[in-house]
Amino acid sequence: MKSARILLAFLILLMGLNVAAQQLPPSGTEPVNKTTKKKPGKKAAKASNPSKLSIMGGLGASSYVGDLVGDNTTFGQLSYASSLGLSYSIIPHLNARIEIGLNQVQGYDSKKGGAHPERNLSFKSKIFEFSVVAEYTVLDMNKHKASPYLFAGIGAFNFNPRAFYGPGGTYALRELGTEGQGLAGYPGLYSTIAVELPFGFGFKYAINKRIMLLAELNYRLTGTDYLDDVSKFYPDKTLLDAKNPNTSKFTFRGNGTYPNNPLFKRGNNSNNDGYYTTQLKIAYNFQSKKKKDPSKTDVPLQVKNNEADRDGDGIADALDRCPDIKGSKANTGCPFPFVEGADLAAVSTDSMTYRIYFDVDRSLLLSEAFKTLQAIVATLKADNTLGVNITGHSDNLGTAGFNLQLSSERANITRDYFISYNIPVEKITTSYYGESKPVDVAQQWRNRRVEVTILKK
Repeated sequence: MKSARILLAFLILLMGLNVAAQQLPPSGTEPVNKTTKKKPGKKAAKASNPSKLSIMGGLGASSYVGDLVGDNTTFGQLSYASSLGLSYSIIPHLNARIEIGLNQVQGYDSKKGGAHPERNLSFKSKIFEFSVVAEYTVLDMNKHKASPYLFAGIGAFNFNPRAFYGPGGTYALRELGTEGQGLAGYPGLYSTIAVELPFGFGFKYAINKRIMLLAELNYRLTGTDYLDDVSKFYPDKTLLDAKNPNTSKFTFRGNGTYPNNPLFKRGNNSNNDGYYTTQLKIAYNFQSKKKKDPSKTDVPLQVKNNEADRDGDGIADALDRCPDIKGSKANTGCPFPFVEGADLAAVSTDSMTYRIYFDVDRSLLLSEAFKTLQAIVATLKADNTLGVNITGHSDNLGTAGFNLQLSSERANITRDYFISYNIPVEKITTSYYGESKPVDVAQQWRNRRVEVTILKK
Protein backbone atom coordinates (compact mmCIF):
# COMPACT_ATOMS: atom_id res chain seq x y z
CA MET A 1 0.00 0.00 0.00
CA LYS A 2 1.23 3.48 -0.88
CA SER A 3 0.79 4.99 2.57
CA ALA A 4 2.53 2.08 4.27
CA ARG A 5 5.51 2.36 1.92
CA ILE A 6 5.76 6.10 2.57
CA LEU A 7 5.63 5.58 6.35
CA LEU A 8 8.33 2.88 6.12
CA ALA A 9 10.58 5.20 4.09
CA PHE A 10 10.12 7.93 6.72
CA LEU A 11 11.06 5.56 9.56
CA ILE A 12 14.21 4.47 7.68
CA LEU A 13 15.13 8.14 7.18
CA LEU A 14 14.51 8.86 10.87
CA MET A 15 16.82 6.02 11.95
CA GLY A 16 19.51 7.14 9.51
CA LEU A 17 19.50 10.73 10.73
CA ASN A 18 19.47 9.59 14.35
CA VAL A 19 22.62 7.49 13.73
CA ALA A 20 24.27 10.47 12.04
CA ALA A 21 23.38 12.72 14.98
CA GLN A 22 24.93 10.25 17.43
CA GLN A 23 28.21 10.41 15.50
CA LEU A 24 28.46 14.18 15.89
CA PRO A 25 30.86 15.54 18.55
CA PRO A 26 29.26 16.61 21.85
CA SER A 27 27.73 20.05 21.92
CA GLY A 28 30.30 22.83 22.24
CA THR A 29 33.29 20.65 21.27
CA GLU A 30 33.40 21.05 17.51
CA PRO A 31 36.88 21.84 16.13
CA VAL A 32 37.90 25.48 15.90
CA ASN A 33 40.34 26.91 13.37
CA LYS A 34 43.30 27.95 15.51
CA THR A 35 45.13 29.93 12.88
CA THR A 36 42.44 32.30 11.70
CA LYS A 37 40.85 34.90 13.95
CA LYS A 38 37.08 34.81 13.95
CA LYS A 39 35.03 37.94 14.33
CA PRO A 40 32.65 37.76 17.29
CA GLY A 41 29.75 38.96 15.18
CA LYS A 42 30.18 36.12 12.72
CA LYS A 43 30.30 33.54 15.48
CA ALA A 44 26.99 34.79 16.87
CA ALA A 45 25.38 34.75 13.43
CA LYS A 46 25.61 30.95 13.42
CA ALA A 47 22.95 30.63 16.06
CA SER A 48 19.23 30.85 16.07
CA ASN A 49 17.37 33.62 17.85
CA PRO A 50 17.45 33.17 21.63
CA SER A 51 13.70 33.79 21.76
CA LYS A 52 11.68 30.58 22.18
CA LEU A 53 8.68 31.66 20.09
CA SER A 54 8.63 32.21 16.34
CA ILE A 55 5.98 32.68 13.66
CA MET A 56 6.27 31.06 10.26
CA GLY A 57 4.52 31.07 6.93
CA GLY A 58 4.99 28.98 3.82
CA LEU A 59 4.00 28.58 0.18
CA GLY A 60 4.46 25.62 -2.11
CA ALA A 61 2.83 22.77 -3.97
CA SER A 62 0.53 19.90 -3.01
CA SER A 63 -0.07 16.49 -4.56
CA TYR A 64 -2.71 13.93 -3.73
CA VAL A 65 -2.24 10.15 -3.34
CA GLY A 66 -5.29 8.00 -3.96
CA ASP A 67 -7.43 6.08 -6.43
CA LEU A 68 -7.10 8.54 -9.32
CA VAL A 69 -3.31 8.48 -9.64
CA GLY A 70 -0.91 5.65 -10.42
CA ASP A 71 1.40 3.92 -7.96
CA ASN A 72 4.51 5.51 -9.43
CA THR A 73 3.15 9.04 -9.63
CA THR A 74 4.99 11.51 -7.38
CA PHE A 75 3.84 15.11 -7.59
CA GLY A 76 2.33 14.29 -10.98
CA GLN A 77 -0.74 16.52 -10.63
CA LEU A 78 0.24 19.52 -8.55
CA SER A 79 -1.80 22.26 -6.96
CA TYR A 80 -1.05 24.95 -4.36
CA ALA A 81 -0.25 24.77 -0.64
CA SER A 82 0.07 27.45 2.05
CA SER A 83 0.52 27.51 5.81
CA LEU A 84 0.80 29.78 8.83
CA GLY A 85 1.94 28.69 12.27
CA LEU A 86 3.77 29.21 15.54
CA SER A 87 6.80 27.29 16.80
CA TYR A 88 7.93 27.07 20.42
CA SER A 89 11.27 25.69 21.61
CA ILE A 90 10.62 23.24 24.45
CA ILE A 91 14.21 22.11 24.98
CA PRO A 92 17.28 22.24 22.72
CA HIS A 93 16.62 20.30 19.48
CA LEU A 94 12.86 19.89 20.19
CA ASN A 95 10.13 22.32 19.12
CA ALA A 96 6.35 22.18 19.36
CA ARG A 97 4.56 23.57 16.33
CA ILE A 98 0.94 24.46 15.60
CA GLU A 99 -0.13 25.28 12.05
CA ILE A 100 -3.13 26.05 9.93
CA GLY A 101 -3.00 25.32 6.23
CA LEU A 102 -5.01 26.14 3.12
CA ASN A 103 -4.23 23.67 0.36
CA GLN A 104 -5.83 22.29 -2.78
CA VAL A 105 -5.56 18.76 -4.11
CA GLN A 106 -6.71 17.38 -7.43
CA GLY A 107 -6.69 14.17 -9.41
CA TYR A 108 -7.53 13.24 -13.02
CA ASP A 109 -7.71 9.81 -14.59
CA SER A 110 -7.22 11.45 -17.98
CA LYS A 111 -4.04 13.41 -17.22
CA LYS A 112 -0.43 12.29 -16.92
CA GLY A 113 -0.10 9.85 -14.05
CA GLY A 114 -3.84 9.08 -14.00
CA ALA A 115 -4.76 5.60 -12.76
CA HIS A 116 -7.55 4.62 -15.22
CA PRO A 117 -7.98 6.92 -18.24
CA GLU A 118 -10.90 4.80 -19.47
CA ARG A 119 -12.81 5.60 -16.27
CA ASN A 120 -12.22 9.37 -16.72
CA LEU A 121 -12.96 10.43 -13.15
CA SER A 122 -11.64 13.68 -11.70
CA PHE A 123 -11.94 15.91 -8.66
CA LYS A 124 -10.65 19.04 -6.97
CA SER A 125 -10.89 19.85 -3.30
CA LYS A 126 -9.78 22.70 -1.07
CA ILE A 127 -8.37 21.55 2.25
CA PHE A 128 -8.39 23.60 5.43
CA GLU A 129 -6.26 21.92 8.09
CA PHE A 130 -5.09 22.38 11.68
CA SER A 131 -2.18 20.37 13.08
CA VAL A 132 0.09 20.03 16.10
CA VAL A 133 3.52 18.47 15.54
CA ALA A 134 6.74 17.81 17.41
CA GLU A 135 9.86 18.87 15.48
CA TYR A 136 13.32 17.42 16.13
CA THR A 137 16.31 19.39 14.82
CA VAL A 138 19.31 17.10 14.27
CA LEU A 139 22.07 19.68 14.81
CA ASP A 140 22.30 22.30 17.55
CA MET A 141 21.22 25.59 15.97
CA ASN A 142 23.07 27.45 18.72
CA LYS A 143 26.27 26.34 17.00
CA HIS A 144 25.29 25.68 13.37
CA LYS A 145 23.67 27.85 10.74
CA ALA A 146 21.87 24.92 9.07
CA SER A 147 20.43 21.54 10.02
CA PRO A 148 18.03 18.85 8.79
CA TYR A 149 14.95 18.24 10.91
CA LEU A 150 12.17 15.68 11.30
CA PHE A 151 8.61 16.09 12.53
CA ALA A 152 5.43 14.12 13.23
CA GLY A 153 2.09 14.97 14.79
CA ILE A 154 -1.69 14.90 14.53
CA GLY A 155 -4.30 17.15 13.01
CA ALA A 156 -7.74 17.50 11.49
CA PHE A 157 -8.87 18.84 8.12
CA ASN A 158 -11.95 19.75 6.14
CA PHE A 159 -12.39 18.79 2.49
CA ASN A 160 -15.18 18.81 -0.12
CA PRO A 161 -14.42 17.17 -3.49
CA ARG A 162 -15.94 18.79 -6.56
CA ALA A 163 -15.89 18.03 -10.29
CA PHE A 164 -16.74 19.84 -13.52
CA TYR A 165 -19.45 18.63 -15.88
CA GLY A 166 -20.38 20.45 -19.07
CA PRO A 167 -22.57 23.55 -18.97
CA GLY A 168 -23.67 22.80 -15.42
CA GLY A 169 -20.33 23.90 -14.02
CA THR A 170 -18.87 22.22 -10.94
CA TYR A 171 -20.80 19.93 -8.60
CA ALA A 172 -20.17 18.92 -5.01
CA LEU A 173 -19.61 15.18 -5.38
CA ARG A 174 -20.51 14.26 -1.81
CA GLU A 175 -24.06 15.60 -2.14
CA LEU A 176 -24.55 13.68 -5.41
CA GLY A 177 -23.83 10.38 -3.67
CA THR A 178 -21.71 8.90 -6.47
CA GLU A 179 -21.35 5.56 -4.69
CA GLY A 180 -25.00 5.35 -3.68
CA GLN A 181 -24.68 7.22 -0.39
CA GLY A 182 -28.13 7.93 0.98
CA LEU A 183 -29.92 5.25 -1.07
CA ALA A 184 -31.62 2.27 0.54
CA GLY A 185 -29.08 -0.43 1.26
CA TYR A 186 -26.14 1.95 0.90
CA PRO A 187 -24.20 3.88 3.57
CA GLY A 188 -24.96 7.48 4.45
CA LEU A 189 -22.98 10.50 3.26
CA TYR A 190 -19.34 10.50 4.33
CA SER A 191 -17.98 13.18 6.64
CA THR A 192 -15.98 16.04 5.16
CA ILE A 193 -13.93 16.36 8.38
CA ALA A 194 -11.19 13.80 8.98
CA VAL A 195 -8.15 13.14 11.15
CA GLU A 196 -4.67 13.35 9.65
CA LEU A 197 -1.21 12.25 10.79
CA PRO A 198 1.35 14.65 9.30
CA PHE A 199 5.01 13.63 9.23
CA GLY A 200 8.04 14.52 7.16
CA PHE A 201 11.43 16.14 7.06
CA GLY A 202 13.05 19.39 6.06
CA PHE A 203 16.14 21.55 6.10
CA LYS A 204 16.48 24.84 7.98
CA TYR A 205 18.97 27.65 7.49
CA ALA A 206 19.45 30.62 9.85
CA ILE A 207 19.91 33.85 7.88
CA ASN A 208 20.46 35.77 11.12
CA LYS A 209 19.34 35.66 14.73
CA ARG A 210 15.72 36.41 13.86
CA ILE A 211 15.04 35.03 10.38
CA MET A 212 15.23 31.42 9.25
CA LEU A 213 14.43 29.70 5.95
CA LEU A 214 12.95 26.18 5.87
CA ALA A 215 12.39 23.77 2.98
CA GLU A 216 9.95 21.05 3.97
CA LEU A 217 8.23 17.89 2.71
CA ASN A 218 5.08 16.98 4.65
CA TYR A 219 3.01 13.85 4.04
CA ARG A 220 -0.42 13.34 5.62
CA LEU A 221 -1.85 9.93 6.36
CA THR A 222 -5.59 10.63 6.50
CA GLY A 223 -8.56 8.98 8.15
CA THR A 224 -10.71 9.02 4.99
CA ASP A 225 -10.84 7.22 1.66
CA TYR A 226 -13.17 9.83 0.16
CA LEU A 227 -10.75 12.70 -0.36
CA ASP A 228 -11.26 12.01 -4.08
CA ASP A 229 -14.89 10.79 -3.70
CA VAL A 230 -13.77 7.33 -4.88
CA SER A 231 -13.64 4.33 -2.57
CA LYS A 232 -15.64 1.13 -3.23
CA PHE A 233 -18.05 -0.11 -5.93
CA TYR A 234 -20.23 1.23 -8.72
CA PRO A 235 -23.81 1.50 -7.40
CA ASP A 236 -26.92 0.48 -9.34
CA LYS A 237 -27.36 3.04 -12.15
CA THR A 238 -31.14 2.74 -12.12
CA LEU A 239 -31.27 3.74 -8.46
CA LEU A 240 -28.89 6.63 -9.08
CA ASP A 241 -30.89 7.99 -12.02
CA ALA A 242 -34.13 7.72 -10.07
CA LYS A 243 -32.71 10.00 -7.40
CA ASN A 244 -30.70 12.41 -9.59
CA PRO A 245 -29.91 11.88 -13.31
CA ASN A 246 -26.65 13.82 -12.91
CA THR A 247 -25.20 11.38 -10.36
CA SER A 248 -24.39 8.53 -12.74
CA LYS A 249 -22.62 10.99 -15.06
CA PHE A 250 -20.15 11.71 -12.24
CA THR A 251 -19.95 8.10 -11.03
CA PHE A 252 -18.60 6.90 -14.38
CA ARG A 253 -17.39 9.39 -16.97
CA GLY A 254 -15.73 7.06 -19.47
CA ASN A 255 -16.79 6.57 -23.07
CA GLY A 256 -17.85 2.95 -22.55
CA THR A 257 -20.91 1.42 -20.96
CA TYR A 258 -21.69 2.10 -17.31
CA PRO A 259 -20.34 -0.85 -15.24
CA ASN A 260 -23.51 -2.62 -14.12
CA ASN A 261 -21.75 -5.44 -12.28
CA PRO A 262 -22.10 -4.52 -8.56
CA LEU A 263 -18.84 -6.37 -7.82
CA PHE A 264 -16.85 -4.25 -10.25
CA LYS A 265 -14.56 -2.07 -8.16
CA ARG A 266 -14.65 1.70 -8.56
CA GLY A 267 -11.81 2.26 -6.08
CA ASN A 268 -9.64 0.57 -3.45
CA ASN A 269 -11.06 1.04 0.02
CA SER A 270 -8.26 -0.95 1.68
CA ASN A 271 -5.99 2.11 1.65
CA ASN A 272 -7.06 5.59 2.73
CA ASP A 273 -6.17 8.63 0.64
CA GLY A 274 -3.30 10.95 1.52
CA TYR A 275 -1.49 13.99 0.22
CA TYR A 276 1.89 15.70 0.20
CA THR A 277 2.93 19.28 0.43
CA THR A 278 6.34 20.75 -0.32
CA GLN A 279 6.83 24.27 0.95
CA LEU A 280 9.44 26.95 1.30
CA LYS A 281 8.87 28.60 4.66
CA ILE A 282 10.20 31.65 6.43
CA ALA A 283 10.28 31.89 10.22
CA TYR A 284 10.59 35.08 12.26
CA ASN A 285 11.77 34.76 15.87
CA PHE A 286 10.21 37.20 18.29
CA GLN A 287 12.84 39.23 20.10
CA SER A 288 13.12 38.33 23.76
CA LYS A 289 13.21 41.12 26.28
CA LYS A 290 16.76 42.11 27.08
CA LYS A 291 17.95 41.67 30.63
CA LYS A 292 19.23 44.70 32.42
CA ASP A 293 23.02 44.83 32.40
CA PRO A 294 24.07 44.65 36.06
CA SER A 295 26.94 47.04 35.39
CA LYS A 296 24.51 49.78 34.34
CA THR A 297 23.32 50.13 37.94
CA ASP A 298 26.71 51.38 39.10
CA VAL A 299 26.65 55.02 40.20
CA PRO A 300 29.85 57.00 39.46
CA LEU A 301 31.41 58.36 42.64
CA GLN A 302 32.57 61.93 42.93
CA VAL A 303 36.32 62.31 43.41
CA LYS A 304 37.10 64.20 46.60
CA ASN A 305 40.30 65.42 48.23
CA ASN A 306 41.79 63.18 50.94
CA GLU A 307 39.56 60.24 49.92
CA ALA A 308 40.29 56.97 51.71
CA ASP A 309 42.53 54.32 50.13
CA ARG A 310 41.62 51.04 51.85
CA ASP A 311 44.07 48.80 50.00
CA GLY A 312 46.94 51.29 50.16
CA ASP A 313 47.83 51.10 46.47
CA GLY A 314 47.91 54.88 46.06
CA ILE A 315 44.61 55.05 44.19
CA ALA A 316 41.68 56.69 45.96
CA ASP A 317 38.74 54.34 46.58
CA ALA A 318 36.47 56.56 44.47
CA LEU A 319 38.66 55.82 41.44
CA ASP A 320 39.77 52.32 42.41
CA ARG A 321 37.88 49.54 40.56
CA CYS A 322 39.25 47.04 43.10
CA PRO A 323 39.32 49.14 46.30
CA ASP A 324 40.04 46.20 48.64
CA ILE A 325 42.82 44.55 46.60
CA LYS A 326 46.13 46.25 45.90
CA GLY A 327 46.62 46.91 42.22
CA SER A 328 48.27 49.32 39.84
CA LYS A 329 47.34 52.67 38.38
CA ALA A 330 47.59 51.23 34.85
CA ASN A 331 44.92 48.66 35.78
CA THR A 332 42.65 51.20 37.56
CA GLY A 333 43.56 49.79 40.94
CA CYS A 334 43.16 46.10 40.00
CA PRO A 335 45.82 43.36 39.71
CA PHE A 336 44.95 42.89 36.02
CA PRO A 337 43.35 45.23 33.47
CA PHE A 338 39.77 46.07 34.41
CA VAL A 339 37.06 45.61 31.76
CA GLU A 340 34.82 48.67 31.83
CA GLY A 341 31.12 47.77 31.99
CA ALA A 342 31.78 44.09 32.75
CA ASP A 343 30.37 42.17 35.71
CA LEU A 344 33.37 41.66 38.01
CA ALA A 345 32.39 38.81 40.35
CA ALA A 346 35.54 38.36 42.44
CA VAL A 347 39.09 39.66 42.73
CA SER A 348 42.21 38.65 44.67
CA THR A 349 45.88 39.62 44.48
CA ASP A 350 46.47 37.05 41.72
CA SER A 351 43.08 36.57 40.03
CA MET A 352 40.01 38.37 38.65
CA THR A 353 36.68 36.67 37.86
CA TYR A 354 34.16 38.03 35.37
CA ARG A 355 30.63 36.76 34.70
CA ILE A 356 28.99 36.48 31.31
CA TYR A 357 25.32 35.56 31.00
CA PHE A 358 23.21 33.35 28.76
CA ASP A 359 19.57 33.13 27.74
CA VAL A 360 17.40 30.44 29.29
CA ASP A 361 18.14 26.92 27.98
CA ARG A 362 20.76 28.32 25.58
CA SER A 363 24.53 28.05 25.25
CA LEU A 364 24.89 30.82 22.67
CA LEU A 365 27.41 33.58 23.40
CA LEU A 366 25.38 36.78 23.38
CA SER A 367 26.71 39.96 21.82
CA GLU A 368 27.02 41.64 25.25
CA ALA A 369 29.68 39.08 26.20
CA PHE A 370 32.11 39.86 23.40
CA LYS A 371 33.50 43.09 24.89
CA THR A 372 34.43 41.24 28.09
CA LEU A 373 35.85 38.23 26.25
CA GLN A 374 37.86 40.40 23.86
CA ALA A 375 39.40 42.29 26.78
CA ILE A 376 40.34 39.02 28.51
CA VAL A 377 41.91 37.75 25.27
CA ALA A 378 44.00 40.94 25.06
CA THR A 379 45.11 40.55 28.70
CA LEU A 380 46.16 36.92 28.13
CA LYS A 381 48.09 37.80 24.97
CA ALA A 382 49.89 40.67 26.71
CA ASP A 383 51.17 38.48 29.56
CA ASN A 384 52.13 34.88 28.80
CA THR A 385 52.31 34.06 32.52
CA LEU A 386 48.54 34.27 32.78
CA GLY A 387 45.95 31.58 32.27
CA VAL A 388 42.17 31.37 32.37
CA ASN A 389 39.74 29.15 34.28
CA ILE A 390 36.18 28.76 32.96
CA THR A 391 33.25 27.40 34.99
CA GLY A 392 29.78 26.80 33.55
CA HIS A 393 26.55 27.18 35.53
CA SER A 394 22.77 27.09 34.98
CA ASP A 395 19.53 28.00 36.68
CA ASN A 396 17.33 25.34 38.30
CA LEU A 397 14.41 25.51 35.86
CA GLY A 398 15.11 22.16 34.13
CA THR A 399 16.15 18.71 35.27
CA ALA A 400 19.48 18.33 37.03
CA GLY A 401 20.87 16.22 34.17
CA PHE A 402 19.82 18.70 31.50
CA ASN A 403 21.23 21.63 33.50
CA LEU A 404 24.56 19.85 33.98
CA GLN A 405 24.83 19.26 30.23
CA LEU A 406 23.83 22.86 29.51
CA SER A 407 26.47 24.22 31.89
CA SER A 408 29.06 22.01 30.15
CA GLU A 409 28.06 23.41 26.73
CA ARG A 410 28.35 26.98 28.04
CA ALA A 411 31.83 26.34 29.44
CA ASN A 412 32.95 24.60 26.24
CA ILE A 413 31.70 27.27 23.85
CA THR A 414 33.51 29.92 25.95
CA ARG A 415 36.68 27.81 25.88
CA ASP A 416 36.38 27.46 22.08
CA TYR A 417 36.12 31.23 21.79
CA PHE A 418 39.51 31.66 23.46
CA ILE A 419 41.04 28.86 21.37
CA SER A 420 39.80 30.58 18.21
CA TYR A 421 41.96 33.57 19.19
CA ASN A 422 45.03 31.34 19.58
CA ILE A 423 45.06 31.20 23.37
CA PRO A 424 46.99 27.96 24.05
CA VAL A 425 44.72 25.18 25.22
CA GLU A 426 47.13 24.33 28.05
CA LYS A 427 46.45 27.78 29.56
CA ILE A 428 42.70 27.05 29.74
CA THR A 429 40.91 24.91 32.31
CA THR A 430 37.16 24.23 32.28
CA SER A 431 34.65 22.80 34.70
CA TYR A 432 30.86 22.83 35.03
CA TYR A 433 28.43 22.55 37.91
CA GLY A 434 24.89 22.68 36.53
CA GLU A 435 22.50 24.25 39.04
CA SER A 436 24.57 23.36 42.12
CA LYS A 437 26.24 26.77 42.64
CA PRO A 438 23.61 29.52 42.34
CA VAL A 439 24.54 33.12 43.08
CA ASP A 440 21.01 34.54 43.30
CA VAL A 441 17.89 32.55 44.22
CA ALA A 442 15.50 35.38 43.45
CA GLN A 443 16.91 36.36 40.04
CA GLN A 444 17.45 33.15 38.11
CA TRP A 445 18.98 34.93 35.11
CA ARG A 446 22.10 35.61 37.20
CA ASN A 447 22.63 31.85 37.56
CA ARG A 448 22.64 31.29 33.78
CA ARG A 449 26.32 32.17 33.54
CA VAL A 450 29.91 31.33 32.87
CA GLU A 451 32.57 32.63 35.25
CA VAL A 452 35.90 33.43 33.59
CA THR A 453 38.84 33.81 35.94
CA ILE A 454 42.17 35.38 34.86
CA LEU A 455 44.95 34.02 37.07
CA LYS A 456 48.65 33.50 37.34
CA LYS A 457 49.71 30.11 35.98
